[in-house]
Amino acid sequence: MDVAKGVLDKCEGLPLAILAISGLLALKDVNRTEEWEIVRGSLGGELEGTGKLDRVKRILSLSYGDLPWHLKTCLLYTSIYPEDYEIECEGLINLWIAERYVERREGRSIEDVAWGYLTELVNRSLIQVTGVFYEEAPDTCRIHDLLREIILLKSRGQNMVTVTTGQPTMWPSEKVRRLVVHSSSSNNTQHHQQRPNYCFDHLRSFVTIESTNQLLFKTLLSEVSRSSKLLKVLDLGGQETQEEIPNEIFKMFHLKHLDLGGTGVERVPKAIGKLQHLEYLDLGHTRVRELPLEILKLQKLRVLRVYQPVDTSDDDYGFHGFKAPSNMGGLLALEELNCIDASSGSTIVKEKGKLTQLKKLYITKLRREDGKELCSSLANLTSLRELSVDSIGKGDDHDIIDLNHHHPSLSSLFLQSLRMLFLCGRLEKMPQWVARLHGLIRIDLDWSRLRSEEDPLESLQHLPNLGEINFCGSYQGEELCFKVGGFLMLKRLHLKRMEGLRWMRVEEGALPRLHLLFLQQLPLLEELPLGIQHLSNLQRLTLYETSSQLREKLLENQKEESEDYTKIAHIPEILIGYYTDDRKWRDRWLWAEKKKTYNLS
Repeated sequence: MDVAKGVLDKCEGLPLAILAISGLLALKDVNRTEEWEIVRGSLGGELEGTGKLDRVKRILSLSYGDLPWHLKTCLLYTSIYPEDYEIECEGLINLWIAERYVERREGRSIEDVAWGYLTELVNRSLIQVTGVFYEEAPDTCRIHDLLREIILLKSRGQNMVTVTTGQPTMWPSEKVRRLVVHSSSSNNTQHHQQRPNYCFDHLRSFVTIESTNQLLFKTLLSEVSRSSKLLKVLDLGGQETQEEIPNEIFKMFHLKHLDLGGTGVERVPKAIGKLQHLEYLDLGHTRVRELPLEILKLQKLRVLRVYQPVDTSDDDYGFHGFKAPSNMGGLLALEELNCIDASSGSTIVKEKGKLTQLKKLYITKLRREDGKELCSSLANLTSLRELSVDSIGKGDDHDIIDLNHHHPSLSSLFLQSLRMLFLCGRLEKMPQWVARLHGLIRIDLDWSRLRSEEDPLESLQHLPNLGEINFCGSYQGEELCFKVGGFLMLKRLHLKRMEGLRWMRVEEGALPRLHLLFLQQLPLLEELPLGIQHLSNLQRLTLYETSSQLREKLLENQKEESEDYTKIAHIPEILIGYYTDDRKWRDRWLWAEKKKTYNLS
């Protein structure tokens, strides 16, 4: 305890310093006080000086110095991002993998190892999580400004990353290894055109991050494409003006990571088959609708994303996918396939059963008659974690999804491994096997239009790990009842676009862990859910575009002695959103200053 107090005293109450040093000490053996003594001794030398910020930087430097080499490299790589940038965690780990910063370990996928690296950096308080996804997994993160200063200094010293915005600056070395283009307030590339010709022969990565300077981007891309034959990473995500894939790219034999997501690309030429070392191909949010037969030559491809929202203004209607060669089952290394158009028939659905390494499978335009074949294929996908199935149509016009087939070999491994299930299309019945998905933590049902006798809650209420439900147009009945003992782990519930729903009832003992309840576009719901007072852990209630009767009742009747007030007085945040008569959106917080805001991130 004396050692711990000594370390704490050295931090002088500075929160960031305490976080950083606690992250370092957490990995030391608590039974070996000499390890803690070494840290305290190191702090004595590091904290010479007067400025508190300087002392924090020294502690952060000490925390960095304690990292194993692979985590140092991964942390330094975050210098590609601008200051205060919100980093997408999945994108970051895929770049780590492409750069070969992640070691392969027997029995684990390389993606899982990379997530482990990120988790360790988070636990050491060197990366700050800003948003979480399912099961509290990090979704977005950032680097603290003070730590970023240290990272930038060390990254420059190792000539790891060169950042340009098109503004005059001195590049750290003529031999550029990783070139990153950031946005700039100026579209002037004069300095770039007048600078000496830096050597791109050693370039391994070219990445654009929110780059709005199209002239600079195209100038650099032209140079990189012409001279960088050893490039491994090419990330042009978000460059909407990029309508074609430059032919020079197909000469980059060593390319492993190609991100064209959010660009204007419309087609993929046959030359894609030349990139036989490619492991990651992102064509999400592009106009690509078909891949050539030559895609089958990419035997190392691990991630394949080709999709676009059906309606870019509303994500409830699913996605357009891509038409693939009929023998797609030959890409045996695939771990993510998102999103394949199955409208061509049962052959393409059957091929999915050969992709036994798949962890994420997204299918669109599944025909009703191919549902049985899909269930048969799923029996082989024992590592699958995410499954999305979309039928033909939009909204109410969706065709029927028929997955109510019990395949005899639908293994317990598949039923345990699946964590997320998205079904977008009409369901006559909930698939019987859904009730056996004991590993499921999230389910989305869109436009299933289940009749009242097919209550979707029946097959879900006893799933032991289910933490999130999103229903949109999922149910045609008038009442939903959450029964006692049901949904014991559910934290988030979003009900949307159920035009027939009149009543909701929560029995005491149901939904004991619910944190967020979101009710949206339920025009006949005129009363608060019966039993809402039983939801003792509810932190936010959001009501969007509900009936005017319910909205007015809540906004006009906030007296503490009223019945409605006593039912919801325990909820810290209540948000009511609606359109005014002149079609302007308005948000109203029910409690105003009465309640303390709760952070749901």
